[in-house]
Amino acid sequence: MGQKPSTGKEKLISRKNMRADVVGQWVGASRPLNLEKNISEAGAHIEAILESIGVQGGLDEDRVKEAWSVLAGDLIAKQTEPVSLRKGCLTLKVLQPAMRYHLEQLKPGLLRKLQSELGAENVTFLRLTIG
Repeated sequence: MGQKPSTGKEKLISRKNMRADVVGQWVGASRPLNLEKNISEAGAHIEAILESIGVQGGLDEDRVKEAWSVLAGDLIAKQTEPVSLRKGCLTLKVLQPAMRYHLEQLKPGLLRKLQSELGAENVTFLRLTIG
């Protein structure tokens, strides 16, 4: 007796509420998730990732290879290749054991040259492997 006649708008609102309740029960959340809430651009995290793997300042592979080929000279550069730079340790792959022995003798001078070119904080150790 005291009820007002229902309008189409009330039915629409109640259907929306009912649909939201059903979807919430099905998904396990009372309201729809905001998919844009926790999105950030990758560029915001790159520096932290580079620091965690030991590449501060964002040295790229091409720059390291170019610096090595210039500092080492043609003969040595043809028989060696920089393969990784992690936590300040530059690993060089050397083709022949005799060349590796020769480079072990030149290691302090090569390290100083690499540090002056790439930064002392970026290259702190030089590791030679046969490969």
